[in-house]
Amino acid sequence: MHLLASSKIQKRLDFEFNNFRIYQEYLLNILSWHENKSPNSIDSITDKKLYVIGESHALISHQLRVQRSGNDFLCKSFLIQGCMQWALGNSIRNQYKTKFEGIIRSLPKSSEILLAIGEIDCRLDIGIINHRSKYPQKNIKELIATTIENYFYYIDTVNFCYGHKIIIQGVPCPNIETKNIAKEKIMELINVIREFNVELKSKSKEMGFGFLDLYKLTDRGDGFSNDIWHLDHYHLSAEGMCEAWREYSFDSSSAITFQ
Repeated sequence: MHLLASSKIQKRLDFEFNNFRIYQEYLLNILSWHENKSPNSIDSITDKKLYVIGESHALISHQLRVQRSGNDFLCKSFLIQGCMQWALGNSIRNQYKTKFEGIIRSLPKSSEILLAIGEIDCRLDIGIINHRSKYPQKNIKELIATTIENYFYYIDTVNFCYGHKIIIQGVPCPNIETKNIAKEKIMELINVIREFNVELKSKSKEMGFGFLDLYKLTDRGDGFSNDIWHLDHYHLSAEGMCEAWREYSFDSSSAITFQ
């Protein structure tokens, strides 16, 4: 009811309302999917929970039923709007850390958690690429590696007392409109997202975390989106998330070969 009542936000064309318009449309799409899905799509009922923490990419998982390590889970999402890996991994105390730590504390110990954080770090106008444009002497691979290493160290430190089983959600291939963007900027974006996912997978294995590979799911072969699983320019559809769990989930505790 509140979401439908907020439809007037789409008439506010001011720049400062841009994110609110995107969120409102995104949430309406999610709501529509849940209203229209067939009850037969639920194969089993389970009390097991998979908690999904992150920015807007976490929302699509809410109330999805997925399989992990042979068990059925019902996803429950917690939103930290605008959260980046950089914000959690740096040394400055901030609102994102406060929210993240509050969620981690609130969950039952040894819970299964999917962290959907990282896509914002890889956008053209913010995060790693924006930082590199200000400091062109810096090596992009080193920036990516440092961002992820600091983020993982923070997660591991916060989680020390709770023993949650952590799964890292990868970053999907870009699906943005390219018409008014220079070709070299698009290639930079593709290369950053590719390298970011390589580092995420490698570090996940090293830390004993699971990994959900959205990059492999969405890659058309050249690092750009295959336009099959995206709901909009940034977010995956519910079907895409379910497909990722079926085909592209790496469990560090299983016998799956890491590539």
